[in-house]
Amino acid sequence: MNYSAIWSIGLLAGALMMPAQATSELDNIISSKQQSQTQAQRTQNNIAELDEKTSETVAEYRGLLRENAVLTAYTNQLEKQVAQQLKLLTSLENNMASVRETRMELTPLMQQMVQVLTLFVQQDIPFLWQERQLRLAELNRLLDNPNITIADKYRRILEAYQIETEYGDTIETWQAQLPLSDADRTVQLIRVGRVALYYLTPDQHTAGYWDNSTRTWLTLPESWLPKVKQAYAVADNKTVPTLLALPLLEASLNTDIEIPLQGAL
Repeated sequence: MNYSAIWSIGLLAGALMMPAQATSELDNIISSKQQSQTQAQRTQNNIAELDEKTSETVAEYRGLLRENAVLTAYTNQLEKQVAQQLKLLTSLENNMASVRETRMELTPLMQQMVQVLTLFVQQDIPFLWQERQLRLAELNRLLDNPNITIADKYRRILEAYQIETEYGDTIETWQAQLPLSDADRTVQLIRVGRVALYYLTPDQHTAGYWDNSTRTWLTLPESWLPKVKQAYAVADNKTVPTLLALPLLEASLNTDIEIPLQGAL
């Protein structure tokens, strides 16, 4: 006998025999359960959404904290740099004030240096006269030129002084025309440091010297001719440098002085 079939038929018959009110309550229970599940699902979704938003907010907050820490460190560094630059600016302002003061002091000093050098050249023996006068004229033009810096002007003046100083350690010879014997004659000039300036005629029969006390050219006694020739040979690199016994002209022609002419001369 098939009992399961009989049981199923019995349940079906019982269900068909249930009153309508019981069926309605069952439907309400099922519907309420479904609504509860739906509401629970919505709540879960809301919780998940809030959790996601919370995670994003926390991540954003942490990012802002890191950015704020970086900006704070950067701001502190900038403040230190600004403080250092302010100190540097103050130092530069003080230096500029010192430079202006130095410039004001240097300008009259340089003018005085050029004036002294000009007077010195005028009173010196007249060797390389044109070259030295052109150098002095150039210095005066430099002093009046506003486009040239104080440093360049000062450097050029010192260079001129250096050149004049070096003349005292050298010997040289060159040709020039001198007003001798009522006519200009081409002679060989011999400069021995700043001690003396001699001339020797082309035939080497006559020698003379510059008398700085009278500012004139004078003829040397014939006895001094060999010594002037020797000085010319040394200046013209025709013989090795040696000691020269030359007259101390401004004192007396009877007094001679030994002038050392080493290889550097």
